[in-house]
Amino acid sequence: MRGIQVASYVKAAHELKVTELADPKPAPDDYLIEVHAAATNFFDILQIQGKYQHQPPFPWVSGAEFAGIVLATPANSKNPKFPVGSNVFGATQGAYATKCVAKEVSMLAVPEGWSYKEAAGLFVTAPTSYGALVVRAGVKAGDYVLVHAAAGGVGLAAVQVAKAFGATVIATAGTERKLQVAKAFGADHVVDYRDAKWPELVKKLTPKGRGVDIVYDPVGMVDKSTKCTAWNGRILIVGFAAGTIEKVAMNKVLLKNISLVGIHWGQYAVHEKETVVTVWQGIMKLIAEGKFRGTEFTDQEYVGLEAIPDALKALGSRGTWGKVVVTVPQEGQSNPAPRPQPQAAKLFASYLRRTLRSSASGLSVAAAATLSQKSTPYYQSEIHTIGKRRMHSKVVIIGSGPAAHTAAIYLARAELKPVLYEGFMANGVAAGGQLTTTTEVENFPGFPEAVTGQELMDKMRAQSERFGTVIVGETVGKLDLSKRPFEYSTEWSPDTVLTADAVILATGASARRLGLPGEDKYWQNGISACAVCDGAVPIFRNKPLVVIGGGDSAAEEAIFLTKYGSHVTVLVRRDKLRASSIMARRLLANKKVTVRFNTVGVEVKGDDKGLMSHLVVKDVVSGAEETLEANGLFYAVGHDPATSLVKGQLDTDAEGYVRTVPGSTLTSVKGLFAAGDVQDKRYRQAITSAGTGCMAALDAEKYLEELEDEQADGKL
Repeated sequence: MRGIQVASYVKAAHELKVTELADPKPAPDDYLIEVHAAATNFFDILQIQGKYQHQPPFPWVSGAEFAGIVLATPANSKNPKFPVGSNVFGATQGAYATKCVAKEVSMLAVPEGWSYKEAAGLFVTAPTSYGALVVRAGVKAGDYVLVHAAAGGVGLAAVQVAKAFGATVIATAGTERKLQVAKAFGADHVVDYRDAKWPELVKKLTPKGRGVDIVYDPVGMVDKSTKCTAWNGRILIVGFAAGTIEKVAMNKVLLKNISLVGIHWGQYAVHEKETVVTVWQGIMKLIAEGKFRGTEFTDQEYVGLEAIPDALKALGSRGTWGKVVVTVPQEGQSNPAPRPQPQAAKLFASYLRRTLRSSASGLSVAAAATLSQKSTPYYQSEIHTIGKRRMHSKVVIIGSGPAAHTAAIYLARAELKPVLYEGFMANGVAAGGQLTTTTEVENFPGFPEAVTGQELMDKMRAQSERFGTVIVGETVGKLDLSKRPFEYSTEWSPDTVLTADAVILATGASARRLGLPGEDKYWQNGISACAVCDGAVPIFRNKPLVVIGGGDSAAEEAIFLTKYGSHVTVLVRRDKLRASSIMARRLLANKKVTVRFNTVGVEVKGDDKGLMSHLVVKDVVSGAEETLEANGLFYAVGHDPATSLVKGQLDTDAEGYVRTVPGSTLTSVKGLFAAGDVQDKRYRQAITSAGTGCMAALDAEKYLEELEDEQADGKL
């Protein structure tokens, strides 16, 4: 067969390659499937980068959702549910191939009249939305339902489910194109959540401004949604596609009698198997009644396994809507013809095209251009596509921490229209930087009762957006400082060259690794550099954990992990802690923590499931080695400045930190300014980063003024 096998983690999707592979060997309870279509998911992107919480042991074939034909039934089944030749869809590891294996519990029959492409994107989105709205929130006729990110895969499914039950749907999205798609799929009203006043706009659309009865939130907008939720309202917490774990002021929940309701659909098969059956029966009923249609992205067709990197790039750039699905031709096929759609589906597809066509005159230039099937593939980031008018920016900020957002706030208020690239898990950290990995921040002015790192960054980001900063969720992969204007491109679109007159580098610092034997194999399968990010993951609960490090970060992470692990051992290379006296006292006084001095990690070992199970440690004084039972290992041994983007292009010190002119953020390259931890190895505090962000903005503003004067004088 042919497939996309991952033998080592990649930085971006374009590094994936299609190769000839041996056919998968079905287990006794496996079906062998001929794959005809495969859907893309954000967790596919995280998995190929080694950033997903569940990583298969190398090598493995990527992809999860599929649709195709049964080639062979389970050897241990005398009466298989799906005979050979059955059209099925489902989820399994290894969908990005011409063949895959899957369990019966993870498969369903393709609905009558549906194509493989339509069915491939159904297995995750439809039950998540139906389960959330119907099972968890009890949606009914007359309800007002607010669906966030309504043009996404689960969003479009939620719009259709809510409408099928007689609710009035208010949909939010972040581009004109996506708002029109949500409308075409049945939303009664649409609201652009780039407008800071969107909660007020939503309330005005409800009877007497009472607010909505149900909020469907797959992105992490709970806190703001409380402003437009009615008394006794339900807020469904579906996911965190925005990249951060949200903190909510619970007094807002209390005052309106709001219910916060979670939905973890993947666990229903474990805890409520009967509900899985009920949900799918409900979905199939809606399909049979013509009330639920496929949500596959149709602006650009992706055919062949070679198109999967482009499909993932399109998904990662957030420029698509619905489910991005790839058609997988088999041997001798260039593009397998989809099964005929029923008349109702044809009418719906016609309606969608007609609605989008009729609204084209009200769209931006780029949005209207995407309506043509002959247009450029719509997988570039939003910053590239808005009428091509943002191909060049006066000033670009690279980073997402306090320095980046402070600079953005100052530049936006100066009407310089900054563009901020916050990155997609850049340096292995969610947008917001290292501050998002801390718990309470007690030393940032203005918060006498303390504030969480995540909440602080959420507020900074909101303030940046309020003044007009364009925030792009992509990672800048290349920056050429030798050109004027500067040229750069993103990891997802390396061939698209963008330019900027000035750049503020605020990329921060990344957690340092130790390079222990077994580290690469068990990274994200037991090893992490962020306790706050990963400590609550099931594989660490009630298990022995180890932290390596002796500073404040190590102490804080070890104390945090005591909430989840059975016991935490801290390995300190020296004979004393480097942590501040107050943190050292807290650590040593904690009964669930053991501190082992003069001890280092030697090797990480694991079990047959591919998860870490033991850590070999060594006493640096005696040389004696010991194997500890440990299901989790957390590094807290310092950080490295994230300067690989500019390596060799400007002056840095021996440790890689950017050198700046004392008292300023000016670097050795005119027009490039450095702020935050990327140039600060001494203080590395949120408040000092914010201060240098302000300095960088003022330095950049002055530079741009001088540049304009020079251009006006004809000197350039």
